Amino acid sequence: MHHVSKIDHAAAQTPELYRGHSTGFQRATYVDRSAGSLHMGTGIVTLDSAGEIEPHVHAFEETFYILEGCVLVQIGDQSYTLTSGYFGLIPTGTKHAWRSAGDVPARWLEMQAPQPRTPDYGRDTYFVGSVGDVLTEAAPPDLAATAGVIGYFDEAQLPRPGAPAEMEGFNPITGVTIKMFVDRSFGAVHQSLFLIQYMPGAKIDPHDHAFEESYLIVSGRVEAVADGQSYDLGPGDCIWTSTGCIHSFANVGNEPVRWIETQAPLPPTKEVFRFERDWAQYK
Repeated sequence: MHHVSKIDHAAAQTPELYRGHSTGFQRATYVDRSAGSLHMGTGIVTLDSAGEIEPHVHAFEETFYILEGCVLVQIGDQSYTLTSGYFGLIPTGTKHAWRSAGDVPARWLEMQAPQPRTPDYGRDTYFVGSVGDVLTEAAPPDLAATAGVIGYFDEAQLPRPGAPAEMEGFNPITGVTIKMFVDRSFGAVHQSLFLIQYMPGAKIDPHDHAFEESYLIVSGRVEAVADGQSYDLGPGDCIWTSTGCIHSFANVGNEPVRWIETQAPLPPTKEVFRFERDWAQYK
C-alpha cells in the first residue's frame, strides 16, 4: 500500500485539540490514518509571525525539522531559538511549547510516532500551562550541549562519496547520500528522521521494509515506483509507503534530488532492506 499527495498550505487546519490552546498555528498533514498509515502522523506546521502553541505533553514521540522562518521552542526546562536547518527530538511525555520569533511565518516538518489517536477515540495530547510561563528569549543552541535534543544540518555535513553509511543496515550506493538527523543513536525510541540525496543517474532497486516510510521532496525530481505504479515527483510532493510495499527510486534528471524521510517503527539494526534482486534466483 502507498499514498501520494502534495503539500497544500491553503488547506492546512488547526487541529481540533489545539483550538483554544494556540494562535496562528496550522498543520498540513500528509500521512495519517486517512493515507492508510498505522504507525505515523506526519505533516508541515505553519506558525504565523505572532503565533504560539501553549505548553503541552504527548503520549507519543515527536521529531521536527525547521524548513523556514525562526521559532522559539521550549523543550523540558530549556529554550532554544531555531532557524532553518535545525532539527530535534521531543521524547514522549516531555513538556514543550512554541512561539514565532520572526517577522514571517515559520514552517517545520513534524513527525509523530506512535501514530496519534483521533480525538473521537482517546486523548494523547495534554496542555499544561501558558506560553508566558515557560518561553523566554534564548540564543541559538550550543550543539555540543544539546546532543539528543537539538541538532543542525548544513551542506558541509553531507557524507562524501565512498564514506561509511550513516544509516544502520544500509550499504552505500553510488550517488546516494544519507544524512541522519534523529535515530537510535540520537535517543529516538519510535522513529527516524533524515535527509537523502540522489545525484543524477542514481537509483535504488525495488525493495520493501518491515516499517513505514514517508518522503517529502524538497528539491529536484525523482521517479518513484510503488506497488508497480510510477510517479514523477518534485518539490512539495509526498509519498508514503506501508510495511511490505515494494518501491524504488531513480533520479533520471540532470540535478540532484533531495527529500526528508521519516520511518516508523524505528528500523531494526540489520535486515533494514529486503531487495527483490536478492531473491530473484528462486523465481
